[in-house]
Amino acid sequence: MSNTAFDLAIIGGGPAGYVAAIKAAQSGLKTALIEKEKVGGICLHKGCIPTKTLLYSAELYRKFANAGEYGIITGSLNVDYPLIHRRKEYVVKRLFQGVQSLLKKNNVDVFSAEGRIISNQEVSIVSDSIETNRIKAKNVILATGSVPFIPKNIPYDKKYVLTSDDILMREEIPKSMIIAGGGAVGIEFACLFNALGTKVTVLEFLENILPSEDREISEALEKLLIRRGINILPKTSLEKVVVENGITIEINNGKDIAGNKEFLSADLLLLAVGRRPLLDDPGIKELALNFDGKYLQTNEVMETSQSGMYAIGDITGPPLLAHKAINDGILSVTHLTGKDMHITNRKNIPRVVYGFPQVASIGLTQKEAEEMGYKVKIGKFPFAANSMAIIEGESLDCFVKIVSEEKYGEVLGVHAIGPHVGEWMWGVSLNSILEGTVQEISNAIFPHPTLSEALFEAAHSIVDKPIHN
Repeated sequence: MSNTAFDLAIIGGGPAGYVAAIKAAQSGLKTALIEKEKVGGICLHKGCIPTKTLLYSAELYRKFANAGEYGIITGSLNVDYPLIHRRKEYVVKRLFQGVQSLLKKNNVDVFSAEGRIISNQEVSIVSDSIETNRIKAKNVILATGSVPFIPKNIPYDKKYVLTSDDILMREEIPKSMIIAGGGAVGIEFACLFNALGTKVTVLEFLENILPSEDREISEALEKLLIRRGINILPKTSLEKVVVENGITIEINNGKDIAGNKEFLSADLLLLAVGRRPLLDDPGIKELALNFDGKYLQTNEVMETSQSGMYAIGDITGPPLLAHKAINDGILSVTHLTGKDMHITNRKNIPRVVYGFPQVASIGLTQKEAEEMGYKVKIGKFPFAANSMAIIEGESLDCFVKIVSEEKYGEVLGVHAIGPHVGEWMWGVSLNSILEGTVQEISNAIFPHPTLSEALFEAAHSIVDKPIHN
C-alpha cells in the first residue's frame, strides 16, 4: 500500500467526474480518478447513450413504416431487436474506449475501485471490501451520481419489475408493459416500445405527463402519444404489484367511489419514478457536510461546507442531467485552479426528452414566470407552418413557445415540441448568457429552410407579428 499524493482526487467517473479529471489534468494538476465500475458512468453505460441509441433505431423503424408517404416503397418490414441491442452495445463500447483513451492521453491516474472518504484530504481505495491503497489529495471532488429510486413496497425482481438500468439489458420486445412515471425516462421508453409494437400504459401521479415542462407542451405531447396508441393514465398512483408470469397492479385514480379496486396486467412493469443520489459513503456523514434535502449542498462554485471538498453532478440536486454534471465538473476545477469563470444559472440549463417528437425547453414555464410576478408576453409558432417540418412530415401538433418579460423583452423561457428541437436549444442558452432579448432573436438570421426558423417566427410574434403564420 502506497500513500500517493495528488493535487486532486475525484470519486466517481461519470460525465461529471471524468470531465473534471481531464480538465484538471489539462490545467497541470496531478489528478486521481476513482471509479468502481466503468468510466463514463450511468450516462454512457446505463442511461443517455444506450437509451438514445435504441430510440434512434426505433425512429428509423417508424420512418420506414411510413416510407410510402415519402414515395419510397418497401417490402416486408421486421425488427431484429437482438441486433438493435448489439448495435447499442457497440456504440457504448466505442465511446467507453474513447473516454479511457482521453484519460490516458491526459495522464489521469485511474483507480478501478471504490473510493471512500477518510478526511477532506484523504481517500481510501477499496476492492472487494479490502483497502488496497490510500491516497492524499489537496482537494477532493465527489461525483458519485445517482441510481433509480425503487419504492420499498414494490417487489423488484429485475425480471418482471425493472428499472431503466435493467430494461436496457433485455433482448426481447415485450408484448405489453406498464410504466410507472410519466417523466422524461418513462416517456422515452414509452415512445421506444410503442414504436416497436408493444402495448404501453403510462401511469403518472400528477395531472400531466412531463410535469416539469410547460403545460401546453405536456398536453400537446399527451394528445400525440394517445393518438399513437399509448394509454396514459394521469392522476393515478401505483398501489400494489403482484408478480406471477407477468405483473398485475392495483391502481388508484380517485374514481373508486364504490370501493371497487382497479387492476391492470402486463408482461412487465418499468419503474421510472425518479432517481436518488448515491451518497452511501459513511465518510460523508463523518465530515458533517451540509445537505439540502437528500442532496449535498454546495455554493455557486460547487464547493461543499468543507473547504477544498467539492460535489458535482446528480448528488447536488436537480436537474439530474449529464450536461449539467459536465458543467459542474468544469466549474469546480476552474474555481480550484483560480481561473476566471462563468457562474451557471441552473434555470439556464436545457432539458430534452428524446421521444417522438422531441420536447426541449430552457428557463421558466409560463406558470412559473407568472407565479414569480413577471408580466409575461407569449410568442408561439406552429411547425405546421415551418417548411422543413412539413418536408420531414413531422409538423402535426408541434410548436415553439417563447415566454418573455413584457417591458424589456427578456427571454424567460423557451419551450418546444417537434423534430430535433433539442439540437438548437443551446442557442437560447447562449442568448441568455449574453443577456439577449426576444428582439435580438428576431434580428438574428436563421438559415432557410430549417426547423430552427420556428424560434425566429415565435420571436417575431412577440416583437410584432410572425411572417409565415
